[in-house]
Amino acid sequence: MINLMLEILFWVFVTAAAIQLFFYLLTLSVFSFYRKPRSTSVNIPGISVIISAKNEAENLKKLIPLLLKQQYKAFEIIVLDDKSTDDTYDYTIELEHKEENFKLVRIDSTPDHINNKKYALTLGIKAAKFDYLVFTDADCQPAGEYWLEEFSHGFTSDKIKFVLGYSQYFRKKGLLSMFINYETILTALHYVGIGLLGNPYMGVGRNIAYRKSFFLKNNGFGKYQGVVGGDDDLLVNQYANRKNTKFILSPNSTVYSIPKTKMNDYILQKTRHLSVGKHYRGTDKLLLGLLSFSKIIFWLSFITAIMSGYQTYFVAGGFFLVMVSLLTVLLVLKKKTGDKSSIWMLPFLDFIFIFYYITTGLKVLFTKKVRWK
Repeated sequence: MINLMLEILFWVFVTAAAIQLFFYLLTLSVFSFYRKPRSTSVNIPGISVIISAKNEAENLKKLIPLLLKQQYKAFEIIVLDDKSTDDTYDYTIELEHKEENFKLVRIDSTPDHINNKKYALTLGIKAAKFDYLVFTDADCQPAGEYWLEEFSHGFTSDKIKFVLGYSQYFRKKGLLSMFINYETILTALHYVGIGLLGNPYMGVGRNIAYRKSFFLKNNGFGKYQGVVGGDDDLLVNQYANRKNTKFILSPNSTVYSIPKTKMNDYILQKTRHLSVGKHYRGTDKLLLGLLSFSKIIFWLSFITAIMSGYQTYFVAGGFFLVMVSLLTVLLVLKKKTGDKSSIWMLPFLDFIFIFYYITTGLKVLFTKKVRWK
């Protein structure tokens, strides 16, 4: 009986490892052959950069000067001040008087049935002068002066409605920062890899672009306007496909953000992000569930098999293959995007990830209401 249970456990491990290995090798192939668009056949008159902000004065003072230095022919910067109580308004109203391509949209109240951030973004989109919109957050910083130039190359034809970029966090000392960086690149491995395979299912609001005309034509955030979060991934999940979406992966197109420094703040942030997933398309939820579940089973069955001493060499060999393939695809993604995060503790970080995923998953199930800020 014990031998039968150990054999079942072994094949459970083999199945989970095979799923993980297949996915990593598949995404490795698409990342290896990816080439960013280098020119555009679309005449883009200009780009509107939109930033939503709530009590983000200090971060805006770092971000706005970097945006004003962008080497692009024509662009405007729109800051959405969502009822801030710090000196966001004073700083931005002064900029509006000084800079011709800077615009402030002040939100004093929000309708009860609309999420604060989605309402702010909708007002900003309507106020935009250009049809091509690029979005980032107040606590972000583009990697360089050619961020907008890189994004403009994604609109290779009038059929392209979404351009999705890569975003990472600044490296900080400590295990939490290292794990945040790892979780971020692992998430990108999924949404960029699956997107390049022909099924774009999400983007990140820190580094995303789409067309104003497309947004308005499709009734903006539509049925999800009351949902907290999802201003980026739900829009992509609802409308993006292999024909109307491009990915821009390059060191110049990457955006960096400030990581959380407290575990509770980070878990709260990820709870908000994961809670949006229940609104994804059924096929996307099934695929992501399979990948996440197989990762959890992979680790649990590996540990149990090693402790039992059953087929130790085969189990260790399978574990090694999966870890090497994961490391290889992450290194390729890091090179494509200019990501400098540290992954030398990969097995340990991947092990922590399963506990993080279970914890935040359970928190999502038992949290009735989440908020933007």
